[in-house]
Amino acid sequence: MTQRLLELGIRGRLTAADLASGLLSRARDARGQTTIEWLAIMVCLAALITVLAGSDIWSQAGQVVVDAVDRIFGSGSDKV
Repeated sequence: MTQRLLELGIRGRLTAADLASGLLSRARDARGQTTIEWLAIMVCLAALITVLAGSDIWSQAGQVVVDAVDRIFGSGSDKV
């Protein structure tokens, strides 16, 4: 019985060490991949902002918001 428990204990430690090693390896790989993904997202976001700023979308969208707020506060009836 003690031999069997010793054997299971050794297997358990080896399995835990193998699991920890695998998790560390995956974390290292994922960290590099995540960095690349974030860089790609930031480049695309910068390009999108540049395109929207160049086509004057921001001022048009702002005007729509201001007009909506003016309609809400300018109406004679209380909608709340």
